[in-house]
Amino acid sequence: MSASLPARPVVFHGRDQLLNETARLIATHVTARIAILGSGGMGKTTVALAIMHHPDVVDRFGNQRLFLSCEALIDADSIIVSLAKLLGLPASQDLLNTVVTHLTKVSRTILVLDNLETVWLAGGTSVAAVDKLLGRLAQIPTLSLIITCRGTDLPQSVEWSNPDTSVLEPFSLEAALETFQDRAGHRLSSEDKTIASQLLSAVDMMPLAVSLLGQLSRRGNSVSNLLARWNRERTSLLGTHGTGRFNNVEVSIELSIAMLRAADVTNESLQLLSLCSMLPDGLHQGVFERLRPHFQYIDRGRDNLFAYSLVSLASDGAIITLSPVRHHVLNHYPPQPEHHKALCSIYFDIAQQLPITVNEHFKNLVAAAAPEMNNLSTLLLTLVERPSLQVVEAVLCFTRSAYLQHPTLAVALALLPHLEPHPHWKACCMQVIGDTEIMLADYRSAITSLSIAVQLFIEVGDRTRAAACRRLAAAPHRILGETHHAEMLLNEARAVYAELGDEFEEAWCMMDLGTLMRMKNDYPAAIELLSVARKSFDTLQENYFVSRCSHILGTVYLSQGALDKAAVELEASRSAFISLGYQYQVAESTRFLGMVRREQGELLQADQLLGESELFYRDTGDRHGLAGCARQFGYLRVDQGRLEQARACFKAAHCLYVELQMQADAQSCIKCIQLLEPTA
Repeated sequence: MSASLPARPVVFHGRDQLLNETARLIATHVTARIAILGSGGMGKTTVALAIMHHPDVVDRFGNQRLFLSCEALIDADSIIVSLAKLLGLPASQDLLNTVVTHLTKVSRTILVLDNLETVWLAGGTSVAAVDKLLGRLAQIPTLSLIITCRGTDLPQSVEWSNPDTSVLEPFSLEAALETFQDRAGHRLSSEDKTIASQLLSAVDMMPLAVSLLGQLSRRGNSVSNLLARWNRERTSLLGTHGTGRFNNVEVSIELSIAMLRAADVTNESLQLLSLCSMLPDGLHQGVFERLRPHFQYIDRGRDNLFAYSLVSLASDGAIITLSPVRHHVLNHYPPQPEHHKALCSIYFDIAQQLPITVNEHFKNLVAAAAPEMNNLSTLLLTLVERPSLQVVEAVLCFTRSAYLQHPTLAVALALLPHLEPHPHWKACCMQVIGDTEIMLADYRSAITSLSIAVQLFIEVGDRTRAAACRRLAAAPHRILGETHHAEMLLNEARAVYAELGDEFEEAWCMMDLGTLMRMKNDYPAAIELLSVARKSFDTLQENYFVSRCSHILGTVYLSQGALDKAAVELEASRSAFISLGYQYQVAESTRFLGMVRREQGELLQADQLLGESELFYRDTGDRHGLAGCARQFGYLRVDQGRLEQARACFKAAHCLYVELQMQADAQSCIKCIQLLEPTA
């Protein structure tokens, strides 16, 4: 037992406000009772030592700053014995009174009881005994007390000075980066700092994990190598020197899990933690309630997880687990089959309820589904290797819904290799992949995907789906200027729908043909097709498609030079899309309305409208939309007499069109650039 105070932390970032406020509280009160709580690896001991070495605390207490680690202790009596040894007191029959009497006689003392959880959360009579001991120490008028303890519960026998600021949170990204660099022993380049930000975010900025990663970087591991290793090794990476809790995240996590298991012999708390660990964005209240029938004591399990700081409450009310804890639990304590099945069933239902069409309910459905989208995709990625009908349907629903919000192919592409024995499922997957590739402006890939889907649907005898894929495939052909292929596909699809009596799909084909006729400058044919399609959609009460036809009619009138008619149609479609919550179409109508305003000479309004649509395309990474905006900004800057800026806009548009393999549009930009080159 050493009487010396451990050294001041060499690296300390992100806790300055907490440190200064706590030190001021201790220095300005006769006595203070400070609790530092939180999960393992949050830096509780580090914060306590930083407080003990703060100048204000040093000035007030001098050599009467005592630090006792409870890590190796077993009960309240062992704390008393250790305190007596720390104070150099002789053995006695009533050792507690001896300790209290000694501390009372000293003018001022501050004592840290570090890692109190090893005795206070040990269960049985130990909890009451430790609580009683803390209450006795808190009555000493000359003693200030600091405890560090896993969990979130404050011992009730003490009136704590900081009840609202006692639980430590993970680092901010800034503090994590500073800690990582200090531990690594070198500053990061801008490029490495970006990679390090991804790495530290992947471990949820847990202080111990950040510190250990920095030490691994000092050993010669690059940040890119550490990120790759984290993706492979997960928490087994987070260890530097043996099995001490300060040097190994898994050891630290296991200490908390051991306490949890000791507190709950039913094991339900750990099973609930396993389910939470499958959900990176946390277990939301709705899912929690749906799990209730599958647990006997689910509320007690939740309370235990909070008590031992294995979970926390997210801003949206979800029960959330830090990334290192999640990965460790899933690796060592996977959920039991019945609980796993129950969670999957709940998320299959969530997938079925995702919005996949735009209507008056779209905005509310998107808002309701948003908190679960990342959870759903993460869960589905664990299931794709053994596809069932439920898994396939959930993946298709997820990808279609994501298409309308933030398009992603990750889950569908992960499922695809496992669908070879199931041609119809594979065809459906290829269809949704092709549709999403169109949204992502990967037009050649979309044509290939949809062609495969057509062939597979024909093989299994599904003419309706084959026709839908032909209609979809017409769009990338049209965008790439291959109007003959697009027209052929649309007419083939339209003939099938007419034969089958599907008015909605036939109207959709007419709408797409109208768009194609506009591209071919056959404006009368375009207006006729679009007007007929809009009338059919109106009869069918398909408001979104009515608005879509209005948008395309607006672009036809713009091409004709009928600017007033174009403005009326585009303003109507823009308003409708705003009310429906379909942001991509809002951006499209806004962009074309900006083009109309430029043609009408309303340059300021045109600038504003094009800027709004450009912002959306930039946020969503829509290169086709960005290219269109850049080209229109080029024309607008010419009208404004800002020729140098116009050239820059056309060059930006040209680069994007080249990336998109849209040669005609790229060549059009080249001509504009050449016309703007200064003459000799």
